[in-house]
Amino acid sequence: MTDERVETTEVTEKKKKKAPKVAVIIVLMLAIATGVYFGIQYFIESSRYIVTENARVTTNLATIMPTVPGRLERFTIYEGRQVARDEVLGWVENSEAFRSPFDGIVVRANAQQDQIVSPMETLAVIADMGNLHIQANIEETYISAVQIGQEVTVTIDALGRRQFNGYVYSIGRVTDAELTGTAMFFNTGGTFTKVTQLIPVRINITDDINLDSIIGLNASVRIPLS
Repeated sequence: MTDERVETTEVTEKKKKKAPKVAVIIVLMLAIATGVYFGIQYFIESSRYIVTENARVTTNLATIMPTVPGRLERFTIYEGRQVARDEVLGWVENSEAFRSPFDGIVVRANAQQDQIVSPMETLAVIADMGNLHIQANIEETYISAVQIGQEVTVTIDALGRRQFNGYVYSIGRVTDAELTGTAMFFNTGGTFTKVTQLIPVRINITDDINLDSIIGLNASVRIPLS
């Protein structure tokens, strides 16, 4: 009986040692299967859609700045205020008045009436509420597949997984890198490095959504390939 008990104990101990190894193998197999699944999904997605997370809610922004130094004799700007095109918003004493270039909302105010200001100092920033849209930056290798009027699905990070319908309104003619003078890159040895350029694409949302309070927030864009 003693020998049988010893043998049984040894078998039990071997099973205990083997169990963690089996568990590790199962976990690894599940991880590989999950990776394969998502890899296949990514391949299907990339073959049917152009997808980018390099996108954001944006609009035209106007900066209010004085051209001469002096005291703000009149200044009616405060954050959240709605302004109308050509509306007088204030002036520096003995100078021309500040006017809003479009209908919009003041998204930043850095000054108050009677404050002493300097030329080119940013006093306020106004957002054009009639021009809100999504700007997506599409890699140059995919831009030929993008057409004006093409349907687009947009998700905005701050709004969770909710999807919004839109369309391609316009396609940029110049890359951001070209405009900023960073289109060419050289390392310290003087060797040229080719960098994939990004083309700005404007997307208008057709669904009913208020973008006023989420200007600048990140978005994701999915454009189906025809």
